[in-house]
Amino acid sequence: MTHSRTTIKAATGIVAALVVVALVLLLVPTTKKSELPDDGQADLSADVQRFALGMSTESGYTQPTPAQRAAIGDGVRRVLDGRPREAEDVLAPVGYTIRRLADTATQRAFYEISDRAAVTRGWGRILVDIDPKVHLGIEIPHPKADLDSESLGTGLFRKVPGSVLVVAGAHRRSGEQADMAHTTDSVFQTVHELLIQRKLPVVQLHGYQNESAPDSDVVVSAGPELHSAYVDRIAQRLESAGLSVCRPWVTGCPGLEGTTNVQARFAVARGGDFVHVEVSRDIRDTPESRDRVVSALARQAVGQ
Repeated sequence: MTHSRTTIKAATGIVAALVVVALVLLLVPTTKKSELPDDGQADLSADVQRFALGMSTESGYTQPTPAQRAAIGDGVRRVLDGRPREAEDVLAPVGYTIRRLADTATQRAFYEISDRAAVTRGWGRILVDIDPKVHLGIEIPHPKADLDSESLGTGLFRKVPGSVLVVAGAHRRSGEQADMAHTTDSVFQTVHELLIQRKLPVVQLHGYQNESAPDSDVVVSAGPELHSAYVDRIAQRLESAGLSVCRPWVTGCPGLEGTTNVQARFAVARGGDFVHVEVSRDIRDTPESRDRVVSALARQAVGQ
């Protein structure tokens, strides 16, 4: 009898201990299996600007293999599908990493997918806002070369929750294949194709010297086709912000129409919404004037 009581007491103690452990596990905050732990905060704008300023015509560019492009595209796809932990495993073998950060300006979380190879390859960086619905693709093919185009990109990313920002990783004149707007064998193009296949509207931001279109603040185009209903809506938004807009299908804007742009060609061939936006040096010069462009584009993106 004594032995039975001892056994019962021991069993009761074990059960009580297991209950306590279970309660502790329930109360301890955990990260969902599909999510990544927070890696802190970052000033998104300053970080991307440092990234762009670090580029030069001497940096060089290494063309990725088809397998490398596919792996990075697959990683981005998994992030867009809400599976960033799986993206880690896909990206690591090609030297890419993923971090979850919070922007100091908006406090919104985003995933940063970036190259961590020891040697600069110039493949670029992808930022994905952590919002249940993706609203917009934003592309910066010529950071630094089109000075402050990267600032336009981060400004728009901040104003549109659920955006994907794709920033080229090399100066456009750092190698034969380094101009992302005119090469298809790139990580930049791979991510672009993914965005268009997902039916996302894409805004690609460029910059031009004032003398190239002295009577305009902004030039908008659909690329080879010049005009589309989407581009027309963008033009109207920009004009509503008090900006002078050149419509190449009406007046022509030689050299700024994006007719040879490979991302535009891909989008047009698949019926996607794509706008090639050229912004004058004067407008890019100050945060206030840049914000006029960004706010107009953001209002179109969120339907305001």
